[in-house]
Amino acid sequence: MMIETLNLTHFGPFHNQQLELQPGINIIYGENEAGKTTLHQFIQAMLFGVERLRGKAARKDDYSRFQPWEQGKNYEGSMVIVHNGEKYRLLRNFYKEDEFFKVEQMGTGREILLPGGQIDGLIEGMTRANYKNALSICQLEHQIDARFGLSLQAYMANLKRTKSEDIDLQQTLDYLRKERKIQMDKSPEKQLQALKDQAEGMQVTEAEKQQLFQEIRRQEEKLRSIREQMTSERLSGRENRKKEQKERMEAIRLIEENNYIASRYQQKKAAYEEMKQQSAEDDFDTMKQRWDAANEAYDDISDRYEQLMGRNLSILFSVMMFGLIPVIGVFFLKNALLPRVGVILLLVIVLAVTGLVLQGGRRKMGRRVSERKQELDEIHDVMEQHMFGRGTRGSLKELQKELRALREQYEKIQIPLQPYLEKYGDDISLEIDTEAEDGKLEELRAQEENLTKSLERLMVQKETMERKEEERTALEEQMEALAQEAGDDREEIAVIDECMAIIRDLSEEIHSGFGPALNQEVSRMMWELTGGKYERVVVDNELNLKVDTGRQFAEADQLSTGTREQLYLTLRMAMVRLLFPESSVPVFFDDSFVFYDDRRLTRTLAWLAKQNLPQVVIFTCQHREMDALDRMGIPYNPVYLSA
Repeated sequence: MMIETLNLTHFGPFHNQQLELQPGINIIYGENEAGKTTLHQFIQAMLFGVERLRGKAARKDDYSRFQPWEQGKNYEGSMVIVHNGEKYRLLRNFYKEDEFFKVEQMGTGREILLPGGQIDGLIEGMTRANYKNALSICQLEHQIDARFGLSLQAYMANLKRTKSEDIDLQQTLDYLRKERKIQMDKSPEKQLQALKDQAEGMQVTEAEKQQLFQEIRRQEEKLRSIREQMTSERLSGRENRKKEQKERMEAIRLIEENNYIASRYQQKKAAYEEMKQQSAEDDFDTMKQRWDAANEAYDDISDRYEQLMGRNLSILFSVMMFGLIPVIGVFFLKNALLPRVGVILLLVIVLAVTGLVLQGGRRKMGRRVSERKQELDEIHDVMEQHMFGRGTRGSLKELQKELRALREQYEKIQIPLQPYLEKYGDDISLEIDTEAEDGKLEELRAQEENLTKSLERLMVQKETMERKEEERTALEEQMEALAQEAGDDREEIAVIDECMAIIRDLSEEIHSGFGPALNQEVSRMMWELTGGKYERVVVDNELNLKVDTGRQFAEADQLSTGTREQLYLTLRMAMVRLLFPESSVPVFFDDSFVFYDDRRLTRTLAWLAKQNLPQVVIFTCQHREMDALDRMGIPYNPVYLSA
């Protein structure tokens, strides 16, 4: 087969453009974006059609890529070829809604009907796979598709054994893979796994059961303890009230101490924040004003404290004087010792209570005086620091230490205070409500009720746990049956896997039939191309290559890019000899020699010229190929594409 004429009616950027090719070497030159790759794809499309994909992938497939820019139904072309001495015109319309392919014999004008509408009905072996893996050689695409290895073996088996197309190892493997997927999809493995997951979700561990039983026992013990408390509360109400009185007094003391620490902390915190916001340039007059205000407040509270002391003495003296009146009156009674003692005791009690009340007020006022005095001292310290040049940073550090100490005191006092707060709250007084005992009993009754309900819920959980165990047992029986069925399916899948292994073994057997011939042909060509540098090449059944360097076999990936491309070039040319033994076909190179140096390029072109190929088409964007051919005096047909 040889291409004579290309008519790009409407294909990509080409419109009504005709190109003539000659036997031998054709150099199609064009700069980048001139359309070399499009022209190469046009030849493939004329032979096999344009591949179309589905879904989102269709936006980037060859059909969309080379559809004429004006779109529409004008998506067509033709090509004249010469095969076995006859001329044929191939006509195609690529438009998906009006697609057709027709072959005309130009000598007679009649249409040639091809089996299945495929070009290999006219040119034996001219399939898309053979074309892409043997005849069409693109830049950095010399390596063969691994799947093509089985297709080549099946094709060689057809030639050698049956002379038919009955053997197709790749198709058989694809069928077995499909059957294996069907078997896997219908297998109960997924259902079995779902049941396993469901059973795992129902699984109750021994630890969970023990935890539930322990919680039930714990709450039963707590319920028993509460009921005992209720009994004890009823029997020892008086002792509890006395104990509560002491607790309340201690709680009040702790609360007052807590509030005092909290107040001090807030004051220190406010002073700390204020000092942070203060500028380092605060003048002494401002600090003096603050000191005057604090001093005035301190004087005021001191005066009030002195007045309070005098008033307290007056009150105490008045109470004592008025109390002496009934005492004196009682002493005039005769033979009345018990009333005399009672009146005196009453007077002492009244004086003691009055003294305690007045003492409490004095203490509060004294703390306020101390606070004002401490605030005045702090302001005075700050003033001294400013007077003697010490910065705010030192004062801040001191305040931080004081805040930290107050926070530690506050946290320390929470330990003894917290139980009282939980029991009485923060609003504590010395007065005991007469209904407190009843309230305590009501609280215990509420706890008893809550615990009873909680125990009921735990018992429901226990019943649910037992029911889950019963359901899990039923699932395990169902899983056992499915596991038996899945085992049978696994045996069938194993049979399919065994068949696939047999086919792979068969591929190796077939390869052993034609492999030596392929190895010999590739080795001969590589020896010629490299000037005897590489004498032996080995091709395995997956078309992987190894080269004997004289010391060891080297993988193709271990060679330089140029040598590796030469290696795969010889493999492709050897496959051309095997795939098309009775017909001559053209070979296409699309920027295939970019990584060749000048010496290697010259030797390769000279070697190609000696291969007796009917036609070699080289697409290039450089002048190196034409210059090399000119130097060697090898004729060629130049075709120029304009950008």
